[in-house]
Amino acid sequence: MRKKLDGISITDHDTLEGSFAARKLVEEKGLDLVVVPGAEVSTSEGHLLALGIEELPLIGISPEETIEAIHGQGGIAIVPHPYHLFRHAIFRIPDCDAVEVYNSKHLLGVANAWARRKAKRRGLPMVAGSDAHIADTVGLGVTVIYVEDGDVLEAIRAGRVKIEGRRTPPWVFVGQMERWVRRHVGWK
Repeated sequence: MRKKLDGISITDHDTLEGSFAARKLVEEKGLDLVVVPGAEVSTSEGHLLALGIEELPLIGISPEETIEAIHGQGGIAIVPHPYHLFRHAIFRIPDCDAVEVYNSKHLLGVANAWARRKAKRRGLPMVAGSDAHIADTVGLGVTVIYVEDGDVLEAIRAGRVKIEGRRTPPWVFVGQMERWVRRHVGWK
């Protein structure tokens, strides 16, 4: 399945291994694809995206300490799904580099609209994310990045971005609920 993406960032929960594996695969196959290493880091209040890092910050520290650790590696910190219920949201926007204002896993769009309003009010760059946990949903939330000098992170920081996206189809939620029930209730 072709997604027509020029770059990706795999931001698995509390690990960089997916990013490193993707980078290695792209190098081995000689693919024309930018891989920005990253992770979705669990802070004491909720998740933060760390892009452009090579070492995972400590898990469970405050969002501000996590952002400082990300910046210490030259990376950028993005607040993902800041107001989405059931997504480990921080429910505020700390001083960060960008805010995810389009998460393709929204049901009604209220949390996305609230994130957009708050980010706009603060003058922060706005990005999109697929929040993909299966291959079919990769590319549903896309941040088009206008890179002038080859520095993707700087382009995001500077707000040279545009959001494109489509909602995650309902069948994905049904499948996720079924997997959750099987795992937590033992239904077979």
